Amino acid sequence: MNREIYDEHPQLKTGLGRLQDKVAIVTGANSGIGRAIARLFAREGARVVCCDIQEITEPRIDKLIERDGGNALFINLDVTKKENCENLIEMTNVNFGTIDVLVNNAGGGVKKKIHELTSEEWHFVVELNLNAVFYTSRAVLPFFIKQKKGNIINTASTFGLLAAPNYSAYCATKAAVINLTRQMALDYGPYGVRVNCLCPGAIETARFRGYPPRPRRKDLTDEEINTLIKSNKALLRLGQPEEVAYGALFLASDESSFITGHALVIDGGQSIAV
Repeated sequence: MNREIYDEHPQLKTGLGRLQDKVAIVTGANSGIGRAIARLFAREGARVVCCDIQEITEPRIDKLIERDGGNALFINLDVTKKENCENLIEMTNVNFGTIDVLVNNAGGGVKKKIHELTSEEWHFVVELNLNAVFYTSRAVLPFFIKQKKGNIINTASTFGLLAAPNYSAYCATKAAVINLTRQMALDYGPYGVRVNCLCPGAIETARFRGYPPRPRRKDLTDEEINTLIKSNKALLRLGQPEEVAYGALFLASDESSFITGHALVIDGGQSIAV
């Protein structure tokens, strides 16, 4: 396929300057939802620091943004290490002089019941989905408090609101992210800092990297795809990364200036009770 004519995010529109001159950090930025968020933020005028543990997806997200005419910096690191998260915040501040938005998007899961999980697998999911949010948020909050403004967006999941078979660690950590979002909103709202989270449903991405982490997953079977489609009860289709990215854009922009502690569900009806 000719990359010059192929657009992997066909639903992204021309930017309207909604994040003009802001600096945004996006973790897990080189694939899936994070890739669409980073690209959209850049289209809307942000300078984007793209953080990811893998560089295999091509073109790499910063190169894709630059091809669009945007401004991006790629940092290759593992957010499960607190020192890396501290360095990420410091490097952003050094390169751009400020930080406006942090999107804690990196995440993954292991599809197993509790009695099947090894301790190593459990701790991997906790480190990636929950502790990384803690590490990066703890590092950025002193900057936000000092400048009396800031915006944190965490990527949770509908699996943090609903139980799902065989995703014990994933469900537990995503539920924790949702309530941590609410708690942080209370603590840091008086400093001018807003904290919200996204709860995507079944989105057409390489969702879980597994353990040990792998850059890409095997193709889903037709049966698995049909199950995912049916889980989005109202719209009966998989969501696209761009559709989640626009939710992130709303939360990152001044248009949501009176919204904090909110879990924005983007799931095609998956969480509707039946």
